[in-house]
Amino acid sequence: MRSRRTAPLEAVLLSVLVLVGAQACGPGADGTPGGSGPRTGGHLTYAVKKEPDCWDPHTSAQDVTAFVQRPVFDSLVYQTPDGELEPWLAQSWRTSEDGEVYTFTLRQDVTFHDGTPLDAEAVKANFDHITAKETRSQYAAGLLGPYQGTTVTGKYQLEVRFERPYAPFLQALSTTYLGIASPASLKAGADKLCSGTDSVGSGPFKAGAYLRGQQRQYSRNPDYQWAPEHAGHSGPAMLDSLTLRFIAEDTTRVGALTSGQVSAIDAVPANQAPMVSRDPHLGILTMDVPGVVDTFFLNTRSELFSDVRVRTAFQRAIDLDAITKSVFQGTGTRAWSPLAPSTPHSYDAALEKSWPFDRALAGRLLDEAGWTGRDAQGYRTRDGRTLTVVAPVYGKPSLFSQAVQGDLKKSGIRLDLAASTDATEVAGRLAQGRYDVVETSWGRADGDMLSHFFLTTEGSATGHNFSRVSDPGVDDWLRRAQASQSPDERAADYAEVQRWALDQAAVVPAYVVKAAVGVNRKVHGLRLGSSAWPEFYGAWTEAR
Repeated sequence: MRSRRTAPLEAVLLSVLVLVGAQACGPGADGTPGGSGPRTGGHLTYAVKKEPDCWDPHTSAQDVTAFVQRPVFDSLVYQTPDGELEPWLAQSWRTSEDGEVYTFTLRQDVTFHDGTPLDAEAVKANFDHITAKETRSQYAAGLLGPYQGTTVTGKYQLEVRFERPYAPFLQALSTTYLGIASPASLKAGADKLCSGTDSVGSGPFKAGAYLRGQQRQYSRNPDYQWAPEHAGHSGPAMLDSLTLRFIAEDTTRVGALTSGQVSAIDAVPANQAPMVSRDPHLGILTMDVPGVVDTFFLNTRSELFSDVRVRTAFQRAIDLDAITKSVFQGTGTRAWSPLAPSTPHSYDAALEKSWPFDRALAGRLLDEAGWTGRDAQGYRTRDGRTLTVVAPVYGKPSLFSQAVQGDLKKSGIRLDLAASTDATEVAGRLAQGRYDVVETSWGRADGDMLSHFFLTTEGSATGHNFSRVSDPGVDDWLRRAQASQSPDERAADYAEVQRWALDQAAVVPAYVVKAAVGVNRKVHGLRLGSSAWPEFYGAWTEAR
Protein backbone atom coordinates (compact mmCIF):
# COMPACT_ATOMS: atom_id res chain seq x y z
CA MET A 1 0.00 0.00 0.00
CA ARG A 2 1.48 3.30 -1.07
CA SER A 3 1.17 6.10 1.44
CA ARG A 4 -0.18 9.50 0.59
CA ARG A 5 -1.28 12.57 2.47
CA THR A 6 -5.03 12.93 2.50
CA ALA A 7 -5.53 15.93 4.77
CA PRO A 8 -7.20 19.08 3.45
CA LEU A 9 -4.71 21.62 2.19
CA GLU A 10 -5.88 24.24 4.67
CA ALA A 11 -4.77 21.98 7.53
CA VAL A 12 -1.29 21.74 6.05
CA LEU A 13 -1.14 25.51 5.64
CA LEU A 14 -1.63 26.09 9.34
CA SER A 15 1.81 24.54 9.70
CA VAL A 16 3.47 25.76 6.54
CA LEU A 17 2.55 29.43 6.46
CA VAL A 18 3.14 30.35 10.10
CA LEU A 19 6.66 31.62 9.74
CA VAL A 20 9.41 30.91 12.24
CA GLY A 21 11.09 34.14 13.38
CA ALA A 22 14.86 34.20 13.59
CA GLN A 23 16.24 34.64 17.08
CA ALA A 24 19.24 36.29 18.62
CA CYS A 25 22.43 34.56 19.69
CA GLY A 26 24.01 34.93 23.10
CA PRO A 27 25.73 33.08 25.92
CA GLY A 28 23.70 30.08 27.04
CA ALA A 29 23.26 27.82 30.02
CA ASP A 30 26.14 25.47 29.41
CA GLY A 31 24.66 22.41 31.05
CA THR A 32 27.63 21.95 33.36
CA PRO A 33 26.90 20.83 36.91
CA GLY A 34 26.37 23.41 39.61
CA GLY A 35 27.89 23.35 43.07
CA SER A 36 25.73 20.46 44.27
CA GLY A 37 26.21 18.33 41.15
CA PRO A 38 23.51 16.56 39.11
CA ARG A 39 20.47 15.56 41.12
CA THR A 40 17.41 13.45 40.53
CA GLY A 41 14.06 15.03 41.25
CA GLY A 42 12.75 18.51 40.87
CA HIS A 43 10.45 20.14 38.36
CA LEU A 44 10.99 22.24 35.25
CA THR A 45 8.48 24.62 33.68
CA TYR A 46 9.08 25.58 30.05
CA ALA A 47 7.12 28.29 28.21
CA VAL A 48 6.26 27.57 24.58
CA LYS A 49 5.24 30.24 22.08
CA LYS A 50 2.71 28.09 20.22
CA GLU A 51 0.24 25.41 21.25
CA PRO A 52 -0.44 22.48 18.90
CA ASP A 53 -3.70 22.45 16.97
CA CYS A 54 -3.45 18.65 16.97
CA TRP A 55 -1.38 16.52 19.37
CA ASP A 56 -1.16 13.45 17.15
CA PRO A 57 2.25 13.55 15.40
CA HIS A 58 0.99 10.95 12.91
CA THR A 59 -1.59 13.51 11.78
CA SER A 60 -0.13 16.96 12.45
CA ALA A 61 2.58 18.64 10.40
CA GLN A 62 3.32 21.25 13.06
CA ASP A 63 6.86 21.28 14.40
CA VAL A 64 5.51 22.20 17.84
CA THR A 65 3.53 18.93 17.87
CA ALA A 66 6.73 16.97 17.32
CA PHE A 67 8.38 18.93 20.14
CA VAL A 68 5.66 18.63 22.79
CA GLN A 69 5.24 14.90 22.11
CA ARG A 70 8.95 14.02 22.02
CA PRO A 71 9.06 13.38 25.80
CA VAL A 72 6.24 10.83 25.36
CA PHE A 73 7.09 9.04 22.10
CA ASP A 74 10.33 7.22 21.33
CA SER A 75 11.45 6.38 17.80
CA LEU A 76 13.09 3.38 16.17
CA VAL A 77 16.14 5.48 15.33
CA TYR A 78 17.82 8.39 17.15
CA GLN A 79 19.53 11.33 15.45
CA THR A 80 22.25 12.88 17.59
CA PRO A 81 22.58 16.69 17.79
CA ASP A 82 25.44 16.49 15.27
CA GLY A 83 23.22 14.65 12.77
CA GLU A 84 24.41 11.04 13.08
CA LEU A 85 21.97 8.11 13.35
CA GLU A 86 22.05 5.37 15.97
CA PRO A 87 19.75 2.65 17.40
CA TRP A 88 16.91 3.49 19.77
CA LEU A 89 13.85 1.22 19.92
CA ALA A 90 15.40 -0.66 17.01
CA GLN A 91 18.40 -2.59 18.26
CA SER A 92 19.78 -2.94 14.74
CA TRP A 93 18.81 -2.78 11.07
CA ARG A 94 20.03 -3.75 7.66
CA THR A 95 19.19 -2.59 4.17
CA SER A 96 18.75 -4.86 1.16
CA GLU A 97 21.20 -4.56 -1.72
CA ASP A 98 18.59 -2.86 -3.88
CA GLY A 99 17.78 -0.38 -1.09
CA GLU A 100 14.06 -1.23 -1.16
CA VAL A 101 13.75 -3.31 2.03
CA TYR A 102 14.75 -2.39 5.61
CA THR A 103 14.89 -5.18 8.17
CA PHE A 104 14.70 -4.13 11.83
CA THR A 105 15.43 -6.05 15.00
CA LEU A 106 13.78 -4.45 18.03
CA ARG A 107 14.85 -4.21 21.63
CA GLN A 108 13.07 -6.77 23.82
CA ASP A 109 12.93 -4.77 27.06
CA VAL A 110 10.65 -1.87 26.09
CA THR A 111 7.18 -1.33 27.53
CA PHE A 112 4.64 1.38 26.76
CA HIS A 113 3.21 3.58 29.48
CA ASP A 114 0.07 1.38 29.56
CA GLY A 115 2.22 -1.66 30.41
CA THR A 116 2.04 -3.40 27.04
CA PRO A 117 5.35 -4.53 25.49
CA LEU A 118 6.89 -3.22 22.32
CA ASP A 119 7.07 -5.82 19.54
CA ALA A 120 7.03 -5.96 15.76
CA GLU A 121 3.23 -6.02 15.62
CA ALA A 122 3.17 -2.74 17.56
CA VAL A 123 5.47 -1.07 15.05
CA LYS A 124 3.39 -2.35 12.14
CA ALA A 125 0.26 -0.99 13.83
CA ASN A 126 1.87 2.45 13.93
CA PHE A 127 2.82 2.43 10.24
CA ASP A 128 -0.68 1.19 9.40
CA HIS A 129 -2.11 4.08 11.44
CA ILE A 130 0.10 6.66 9.73
CA THR A 131 -0.88 5.51 6.24
CA ALA A 132 -4.58 4.93 6.98
CA LYS A 133 -6.92 7.28 5.15
CA GLU A 134 -8.78 7.98 8.39
CA THR A 135 -5.63 9.42 10.02
CA ARG A 136 -5.51 12.20 7.42
CA SER A 137 -1.76 12.48 7.85
CA GLN A 138 -0.43 15.88 6.85
CA TYR A 139 3.28 15.04 7.01
CA ALA A 140 4.19 11.66 8.57
CA ALA A 141 2.83 9.65 5.64
CA GLY A 142 4.90 11.81 3.30
CA LEU A 143 8.04 11.00 5.31
CA LEU A 144 7.46 7.35 4.41
CA GLY A 145 7.94 8.27 0.74
CA PRO A 146 7.38 5.34 -1.66
CA TYR A 147 6.18 3.09 1.14
CA GLN A 148 4.67 -0.27 0.17
CA GLY A 149 4.04 -1.97 3.49
CA THR A 150 5.38 -3.68 6.60
CA THR A 151 5.70 -7.42 7.21
CA VAL A 152 6.23 -8.94 10.64
CA THR A 153 8.84 -11.69 10.31
CA GLY A 154 9.29 -12.48 14.02
CA LYS A 155 8.15 -11.28 17.42
CA TYR A 156 10.86 -8.60 17.41
CA GLN A 157 11.69 -8.43 13.70
CA LEU A 158 9.97 -6.73 10.77
CA GLU A 159 10.58 -5.72 7.18
CA VAL A 160 9.58 -2.35 5.73
CA ARG A 161 9.27 -2.35 1.93
CA PHE A 162 9.44 0.49 -0.59
CA GLU A 163 8.60 0.74 -4.27
CA ARG A 164 12.09 2.05 -4.98
CA PRO A 165 15.29 2.71 -2.99
CA TYR A 166 14.61 5.24 -0.24
CA ALA A 167 17.67 6.25 1.80
CA PRO A 168 15.99 9.13 3.73
CA PHE A 169 13.84 6.61 5.59
CA LEU A 170 16.20 6.12 8.53
CA GLN A 171 16.42 9.82 9.32
CA ALA A 172 12.67 10.13 8.90
CA LEU A 173 12.27 7.34 11.47
CA SER A 174 14.15 9.46 14.03
CA THR A 175 11.47 12.17 13.98
CA THR A 176 8.54 12.30 16.38
CA TYR A 177 6.20 12.18 13.39
CA LEU A 178 7.11 8.50 12.99
CA GLY A 179 7.27 7.94 16.76
CA ILE A 180 5.87 4.71 18.14
CA ALA A 181 2.65 4.82 20.17
CA SER A 182 0.96 2.06 22.12
CA PRO A 183 -1.26 0.15 19.64
CA ALA A 184 -4.12 0.26 22.11
CA SER A 185 -3.98 4.06 22.23
CA LEU A 186 -4.21 4.29 18.44
CA LYS A 187 -7.72 2.84 18.67
CA ALA A 188 -8.95 5.90 20.58
CA GLY A 189 -9.86 7.62 17.34
CA ALA A 190 -8.66 10.74 15.55
CA ASP A 191 -10.53 13.21 17.75
CA LYS A 192 -9.08 11.95 21.03
CA LEU A 193 -5.57 11.55 19.61
CA CYS A 194 -5.63 15.09 18.23
CA SER A 195 -7.03 16.47 21.48
CA GLY A 196 -4.01 15.15 23.36
CA THR A 197 -6.03 13.11 25.85
CA ASP A 198 -4.81 9.68 24.70
CA SER A 199 -1.05 10.08 24.13
CA VAL A 200 0.60 6.82 25.21
CA GLY A 201 4.18 6.09 24.20
CA SER A 202 7.28 4.53 25.74
CA GLY A 203 9.23 7.74 26.36
CA PRO A 204 11.01 9.02 29.46
CA PHE A 205 7.94 11.06 30.43
CA LYS A 206 4.25 10.16 30.64
CA ALA A 207 1.63 12.59 29.38
CA GLY A 208 -0.29 14.15 32.26
CA ALA A 209 -3.08 16.65 32.74
CA TYR A 210 -3.74 19.02 29.85
CA LEU A 211 -5.54 22.34 30.14
CA ARG A 212 -6.05 23.73 26.65
CA GLY A 213 -4.75 27.23 26.19
CA GLN A 214 -2.69 27.03 29.36
CA GLN A 215 -0.40 24.06 29.98
CA ARG A 216 0.50 20.38 29.65
CA GLN A 217 2.01 18.34 32.46
CA TYR A 218 4.34 15.33 32.24
CA SER A 219 5.61 12.91 34.88
CA ARG A 220 8.77 10.78 34.89
CA ASN A 221 8.51 7.22 33.57
CA PRO A 222 10.29 5.28 36.37
CA ASP A 223 10.72 2.18 34.16
CA TYR A 224 12.64 3.93 31.38
CA GLN A 225 15.86 2.03 30.56
CA TRP A 226 16.17 2.18 26.77
CA ALA A 227 17.61 5.59 25.91
CA PRO A 228 19.88 5.78 22.85
CA GLU A 229 23.62 5.78 23.50
CA HIS A 230 24.22 9.48 22.92
CA ALA A 231 21.07 10.88 24.54
CA GLY A 232 23.20 12.53 27.23
CA HIS A 233 21.86 10.36 30.04
CA SER A 234 20.77 6.79 30.83
CA GLY A 235 17.99 5.30 32.94
CA PRO A 236 14.88 7.27 34.00
CA ALA A 237 14.78 11.02 33.41
CA MET A 238 16.44 13.23 36.03
CA LEU A 239 13.35 15.40 36.52
CA ASP A 240 10.35 14.19 38.49
CA SER A 241 8.03 16.25 36.35
CA LEU A 242 7.82 18.75 33.54
CA THR A 243 5.24 21.39 32.63
CA LEU A 244 4.88 23.13 29.27
CA ARG A 245 3.07 26.46 29.50
CA PHE A 246 1.69 28.09 26.37
CA ILE A 247 2.49 31.81 26.26
CA ALA A 248 2.16 33.31 22.79
CA GLU A 249 3.03 36.93 23.60
CA ASP A 250 6.79 37.52 23.48
CA THR A 251 6.99 40.11 26.26
CA THR A 252 4.87 38.01 28.60
CA ARG A 253 6.96 34.91 27.91
CA VAL A 254 10.24 36.72 28.56
CA GLY A 255 8.74 38.30 31.66
CA ALA A 256 7.82 34.85 32.97
CA LEU A 257 11.49 33.85 32.63
CA THR A 258 13.01 36.96 34.18
CA SER A 259 10.58 36.85 37.10
CA GLY A 260 11.26 33.18 37.80
CA GLN A 261 7.74 31.97 36.98
CA VAL A 262 9.25 29.54 34.47
CA SER A 263 12.70 27.98 34.19
CA ALA A 264 13.10 28.24 30.41
CA ILE A 265 11.33 29.63 27.34
CA ASP A 266 11.51 29.22 23.60
CA ALA A 267 11.72 31.91 20.91
CA VAL A 268 13.57 34.68 22.76
CA PRO A 269 12.91 37.66 20.46
CA ALA A 270 15.91 39.51 19.06
CA ASN A 271 14.99 42.83 20.67
CA GLN A 272 14.88 41.26 24.15
CA ALA A 273 17.85 38.91 23.85
CA PRO A 274 20.39 41.49 25.12
CA MET A 275 18.36 42.00 28.29
CA VAL A 276 18.16 38.24 28.89
CA SER A 277 21.87 37.80 28.23
CA ARG A 278 22.82 40.57 30.67
CA ASP A 279 20.89 38.94 33.50
CA PRO A 280 23.47 36.97 35.56
CA HIS A 281 20.80 34.38 36.41
CA LEU A 282 19.91 33.65 32.77
CA GLY A 283 21.47 32.45 29.54
CA ILE A 284 20.44 31.69 25.97
CA LEU A 285 20.96 28.42 24.09
CA THR A 286 21.07 28.95 20.33
CA MET A 287 21.24 26.70 17.28
CA ASP A 288 20.66 27.12 13.56
CA VAL A 289 17.57 25.13 12.61
CA PRO A 290 18.43 22.52 9.94
CA GLY A 291 16.25 22.05 6.87
CA VAL A 292 14.77 24.73 4.64
CA VAL A 293 15.60 28.28 5.70
CA ASP A 294 13.08 31.11 5.60
CA THR A 295 12.58 31.24 1.85
CA PHE A 296 10.47 33.04 -0.73
CA PHE A 297 9.19 30.38 -3.14
CA LEU A 298 8.35 32.01 -6.48
CA ASN A 299 5.44 30.55 -8.43
CA THR A 300 7.10 29.80 -11.76
CA ARG A 301 3.68 29.28 -13.37
CA SER A 302 2.05 32.54 -12.36
CA GLU A 303 1.49 35.09 -15.10
CA LEU A 304 4.07 37.43 -13.57
CA PHE A 305 6.77 34.96 -12.53
CA SER A 306 6.59 32.71 -15.57
CA ASP A 307 9.19 35.17 -16.90
CA VAL A 308 12.57 34.20 -15.43
CA ARG A 309 13.76 37.80 -15.88
CA VAL A 310 11.10 39.07 -13.50
CA ARG A 311 11.86 36.28 -11.02
CA THR A 312 15.56 37.10 -11.12
CA ALA A 313 14.83 40.80 -10.68
CA PHE A 314 12.77 40.03 -7.58
CA GLN A 315 15.57 37.81 -6.27
CA ARG A 316 18.33 40.37 -6.73
CA ALA A 317 16.36 43.48 -5.73
CA ILE A 318 16.26 42.55 -2.02
CA ASP A 319 19.14 43.70 0.16
CA LEU A 320 19.02 40.65 2.42
CA ASP A 321 22.25 41.50 4.24
CA ALA A 322 20.93 44.88 5.35
CA ILE A 323 17.43 43.66 6.20
CA THR A 324 18.69 40.69 8.21
CA LYS A 325 21.08 42.91 10.14
CA SER A 326 18.37 45.48 10.83
CA VAL A 327 15.49 43.16 11.77
CA PHE A 328 17.57 40.80 13.90
CA GLN A 329 19.82 43.53 15.28
CA GLY A 330 23.05 42.04 14.00
CA THR A 331 22.41 38.53 15.28
CA GLY A 332 20.75 36.95 12.23
CA THR A 333 22.41 35.24 9.29
CA ARG A 334 21.29 35.83 5.72
CA ALA A 335 20.83 32.68 3.65
CA TRP A 336 22.53 31.74 0.41
CA SER A 337 20.82 28.42 -0.19
CA PRO A 338 17.33 27.07 0.49
CA LEU A 339 19.03 24.62 2.87
CA ALA A 340 20.48 25.71 6.20
CA PRO A 341 24.24 25.16 6.68
CA SER A 342 23.40 22.96 9.69
CA THR A 343 21.57 20.41 7.54
CA PRO A 344 23.75 17.25 7.70
CA HIS A 345 25.51 16.12 4.51
CA SER A 346 23.50 18.48 2.30
CA TYR A 347 24.48 22.16 2.26
CA ASP A 348 26.36 23.59 -0.74
CA ALA A 349 28.76 26.17 0.70
CA ALA A 350 29.89 27.11 -2.83
CA LEU A 351 26.68 29.14 -3.19
CA GLU A 352 27.77 31.68 -0.59
CA LYS A 353 28.28 35.15 -2.12
CA SER A 354 27.21 33.78 -5.54
CA TRP A 355 24.08 35.93 -5.98
CA PRO A 356 24.61 39.27 -4.21
CA PHE A 357 22.13 42.10 -3.96
CA ASP A 358 22.15 44.04 -7.26
CA ARG A 359 19.39 46.61 -7.69
CA ALA A 360 20.87 47.84 -10.95
CA LEU A 361 20.69 44.35 -12.46
CA ALA A 362 17.11 44.03 -11.26
CA GLY A 363 16.24 47.29 -12.99
CA ARG A 364 17.77 46.20 -16.30
CA LEU A 365 15.92 42.89 -16.22
CA LEU A 366 12.60 44.58 -15.53
CA ASP A 367 13.24 47.00 -18.40
CA GLU A 368 13.89 44.04 -20.71
CA ALA A 369 10.67 42.42 -19.54
CA GLY A 370 8.72 45.55 -20.48
CA TRP A 371 8.05 46.94 -17.00
CA THR A 372 9.29 50.41 -17.94
CA GLY A 373 6.50 52.68 -16.78
CA ARG A 374 5.94 54.18 -13.33
CA ASP A 375 2.73 54.96 -11.45
CA ALA A 376 2.15 57.80 -9.00
CA GLN A 377 3.65 55.76 -6.12
CA GLY A 378 6.78 54.87 -8.06
CA TYR A 379 5.85 51.26 -8.82
CA ARG A 380 6.72 49.90 -12.24
CA THR A 381 3.95 49.44 -14.80
CA ARG A 382 3.43 47.72 -18.12
CA ASP A 383 0.42 48.29 -20.35
CA GLY A 384 -1.24 50.19 -17.51
CA ARG A 385 -0.78 47.37 -14.98
CA THR A 386 1.21 47.81 -11.76
CA LEU A 387 3.97 45.27 -11.10
CA THR A 388 2.34 43.56 -8.10
CA VAL A 389 3.66 40.39 -6.44
CA VAL A 390 0.90 38.65 -4.46
CA ALA A 391 2.12 36.84 -1.31
CA PRO A 392 -0.53 35.01 0.77
CA VAL A 393 0.18 35.20 4.50
CA TYR A 394 -1.63 33.19 7.14
CA GLY A 395 -1.95 35.42 10.20
CA LYS A 396 0.08 38.62 10.38
CA PRO A 397 3.06 39.52 8.17
CA SER A 398 6.37 39.32 10.02
CA LEU A 399 8.62 42.32 10.52
CA PHE A 400 11.04 40.71 8.08
CA SER A 401 8.34 40.40 5.39
CA GLN A 402 7.39 44.03 5.86
CA ALA A 403 11.04 45.08 5.57
CA VAL A 404 11.32 43.16 2.29
CA GLN A 405 8.15 44.86 1.11
CA GLY A 406 9.72 48.26 1.72
CA ASP A 407 12.98 47.31 0.05
CA LEU A 408 11.29 46.00 -3.10
CA LYS A 409 9.46 49.30 -3.50
CA LYS A 410 12.85 50.91 -4.18
CA SER A 411 13.01 48.84 -7.37
CA GLY A 412 9.41 49.60 -8.27
CA ILE A 413 8.06 46.20 -7.20
CA ARG A 414 4.86 46.17 -5.14
CA LEU A 415 4.75 43.25 -2.69
CA ASP A 416 1.15 42.61 -1.65
CA LEU A 417 1.26 40.81 1.71
CA ALA A 418 -2.22 39.33 1.44
CA ALA A 419 -2.75 38.50 5.10
CA SER A 420 -5.71 36.44 6.27
CA THR A 421 -6.69 34.42 9.31
CA ASP A 422 -9.02 32.32 7.15
CA ALA A 423 -7.05 29.14 6.45
CA THR A 424 -9.61 27.99 3.87
CA GLU A 425 -9.26 31.23 1.93
CA VAL A 426 -5.47 31.07 1.95
CA ALA A 427 -5.57 27.39 1.01
CA GLY A 428 -7.81 28.20 -1.92
CA ARG A 429 -5.30 30.70 -3.24
CA LEU A 430 -2.51 28.15 -3.12
CA ALA A 431 -4.50 25.22 -4.49
CA GLN A 432 -5.61 27.31 -7.46
CA GLY A 433 -2.20 28.91 -8.02
CA ARG A 434 -3.55 32.42 -7.31
CA TYR A 435 -0.31 33.73 -5.86
CA ASP A 436 3.15 34.78 -6.95
CA VAL A 437 5.24 33.96 -3.90
CA VAL A 438 5.01 32.05 -0.62
CA GLU A 439 7.39 32.70 2.27
CA THR A 440 7.97 29.83 4.65
CA SER A 441 10.57 27.60 6.34
CA TRP A 442 10.60 23.96 7.38
CA GLY A 443 12.92 22.28 9.84
CA ARG A 444 14.31 18.80 9.29
CA ALA A 445 17.86 17.51 9.70
CA ASP A 446 18.06 15.93 6.25
CA GLY A 447 18.64 17.24 2.74
CA ASP A 448 15.64 15.29 1.47
CA MET A 449 13.65 18.29 2.63
CA LEU A 450 14.37 19.56 -0.89
CA SER A 451 12.15 16.79 -2.26
CA HIS A 452 9.18 18.17 -0.37
CA PHE A 453 9.54 21.47 -2.22
CA PHE A 454 10.89 20.60 -5.66
CA LEU A 455 9.96 17.02 -6.57
CA THR A 456 7.33 17.08 -9.31
CA THR A 457 4.98 14.78 -7.37
CA GLU A 458 4.93 17.24 -4.46
CA GLY A 459 2.31 19.37 -6.16
CA SER A 460 -0.16 21.87 -4.79
CA ALA A 461 -2.41 19.08 -3.48
CA THR A 462 0.19 18.33 -0.82
CA GLY A 463 1.01 21.94 -0.14
CA HIS A 464 4.78 21.88 -0.56
CA ASN A 465 5.84 22.54 -4.16
CA PHE A 466 5.07 26.23 -3.88
CA SER A 467 7.36 27.12 -6.79
CA ARG A 468 5.24 24.72 -8.89
CA VAL A 469 8.32 23.39 -10.62
CA SER A 470 8.24 20.30 -12.79
CA ASP A 471 11.71 19.61 -14.12
CA PRO A 472 12.91 16.12 -15.13
CA GLY A 473 16.49 17.00 -14.24
CA VAL A 474 15.55 18.08 -10.75
CA ASP A 475 13.47 14.94 -10.31
CA ASP A 476 16.45 12.83 -11.40
CA TRP A 477 18.77 14.47 -8.84
CA LEU A 478 16.26 14.05 -6.03
CA ARG A 479 15.38 10.44 -6.92
CA ARG A 480 19.07 9.61 -7.20
CA ALA A 481 19.75 11.14 -3.81
CA GLN A 482 16.93 9.12 -2.30
CA ALA A 483 18.36 5.95 -3.80
CA SER A 484 21.95 6.43 -2.64
CA GLN A 485 23.33 5.15 0.66
CA SER A 486 26.43 7.35 0.23
CA PRO A 487 26.25 10.71 2.10
CA ASP A 488 28.74 12.23 -0.34
CA GLU A 489 26.73 11.16 -3.38
CA ARG A 490 23.53 12.47 -1.85
CA ALA A 491 25.23 15.78 -1.02
CA ALA A 492 26.38 16.14 -4.63
CA ASP A 493 22.84 15.67 -5.94
CA TYR A 494 21.39 18.03 -3.36
CA ALA A 495 23.97 20.63 -4.42
CA GLU A 496 22.72 20.38 -8.00
CA VAL A 497 19.16 21.06 -6.84
CA GLN A 498 20.21 24.04 -4.71
CA ARG A 499 22.14 25.57 -7.63
CA TRP A 500 19.28 24.95 -10.06
CA ALA A 501 16.72 26.57 -7.77
CA LEU A 502 18.84 29.72 -7.50
CA ASP A 503 19.86 29.83 -11.16
CA GLN A 504 16.21 29.58 -12.20
CA ALA A 505 15.21 32.11 -9.52
CA ALA A 506 12.60 29.66 -8.24
CA VAL A 507 13.55 30.72 -4.71
CA VAL A 508 14.92 33.60 -2.71
CA PRO A 509 16.49 32.15 0.46
CA ALA A 510 16.16 34.91 3.04
CA TYR A 511 17.62 34.07 6.46
CA VAL A 512 18.72 31.10 8.53
CA VAL A 513 16.14 30.37 11.21
CA LYS A 514 17.69 30.19 14.68
CA ALA A 515 16.36 28.59 17.82
CA ALA A 516 16.91 30.74 20.90
CA VAL A 517 16.01 29.18 24.24
CA GLY A 518 16.19 31.34 27.35
CA VAL A 519 17.29 29.33 30.39
CA ASN A 520 17.64 29.97 34.11
CA ARG A 521 21.20 29.06 35.09
CA LYS A 522 19.89 26.70 37.76
CA VAL A 523 18.81 24.43 34.89
CA HIS A 524 21.49 22.04 33.62
CA GLY A 525 21.69 19.29 31.04
CA LEU A 526 19.12 20.92 28.78
CA ARG A 527 20.38 20.67 25.22
CA LEU A 528 19.07 21.34 21.74
CA GLY A 529 18.54 18.21 19.67
CA SER A 530 19.01 17.59 15.96
CA SER A 531 15.87 19.61 15.13
CA ALA A 532 16.96 22.50 17.42
CA TRP A 533 14.22 21.81 19.99
CA PRO A 534 15.14 21.26 23.66
CA GLU A 535 15.58 17.70 24.90
CA PHE A 536 14.37 17.37 28.51
CA TYR A 537 15.52 13.79 29.13
CA GLY A 538 18.90 14.68 30.66
CA ALA A 539 17.86 18.02 32.18
CA TRP A 540 18.04 18.64 35.92
CA THR A 541 17.63 21.60 38.25
CA GLU A 542 19.56 22.80 41.25
CA ALA A 543 17.74 22.51 44.56
CA ARG A 544 16.06 25.77 45.49
